[in-house]
Amino acid sequence: MNSTMTVSCKLTNSPGGNIVETWTRGSDSKEITDSDKGFSIATTTEDSAITSTLTIDATVNNQDDEYNCTFTDGDGAKWVGTAVVYLFIVTPHDATVKKGASATLSCVMTDIIKNLTVTWEDEAGTNVTDLPGHSFIEGTNIDHVQRSTMTIEKAEKNATYTCTLYPDKAYSTDVHLYVTNSGSSLSILVIFVVLFLVL
Repeated sequence: MNSTMTVSCKLTNSPGGNIVETWTRGSDSKEITDSDKGFSIATTTEDSAITSTLTIDATVNNQDDEYNCTFTDGDGAKWVGTAVVYLFIVTPHDATVKKGASATLSCVMTDIIKNLTVTWEDEAGTNVTDLPGHSFIEGTNIDHVQRSTMTIEKAEKNATYTCTLYPDKAYSTDVHLYVTNSGSSLSILVIFVVLFLVL
């Protein structure tokens, strides 16, 4: 599971001289420093451009929030940029079925603000669209919930599949298929929290 994310702020055509950058969090106006737990700040300069990158640990961002980047020169002139971070939940649903039966696994994203691209792969990294007897539905955002399902027509053995979604950068979670010789079936779910960025 992704445990960190990054947001960047770039000042082009910098006037030169002493440029100071600061980051603040919108929800509490906290000024963030590189020494704060759960945050790190890196600054790079190339030609006349300055880029400040803020890395955020998932443990210190538990709600939708804004992060504001401010560049200030020696004369007090300021340039401000804002990145909005949205939090959503990913719930993978495992399945247990009898050998030879069909099985449906799912990946449910809640609290989303747009449709997410979703892919499914097997343990070898092969897209399920290239596997006989496998199919999937990407799903669409309906009332901030998107449900993607993957169906195996005839389950033969235990297997682990990977559901990958693309809100900004790729995020992957495993979804498990358990095959038994009994007629019972059940679903197991685990909840993960994910961050993604909209500029």
